[in-house]
Amino acid sequence: MEIVDDGIAFGSMAEGSATATFTARVHGKQELKRYFDGLLGGWMMIHFRVEYFIAEGDRVAMIGSTAWRNKTTNKVCDTPKVDVWRFRDGRAIEFYEYYDTVKMMQAAT
Repeated sequence: MEIVDDGIAFGSMAEGSATATFTARVHGKQELKRYFDGLLGGWMMIHFRVEYFIAEGDRVAMIGSTAWRNKTTNKVCDTPKVDVWRFRDGRAIEFYEYYDTVKMMQAAT
């Protein structure tokens, strides 16, 4: 949270779907806590692997994979993942994560 700007725009592929309401768009550092509370309240990380970082100008992309276990269903979502960041003055001002939402929703139900 130390690198996150107070006004960060934060988005996720599931876009607040019924099976992952915590993934609704976030506007601001205060709302970002809601995202993490929802994620960690319902899911347990198995792994997060970084394969590549690509940087150009004020943007950085991470290409990798992640797996999470749903705490209610005990099912696992193992998916490729891409995170796209935008920075200004050393702070993250935008973030969007891309992953397999079908796998995530199947693990949640």
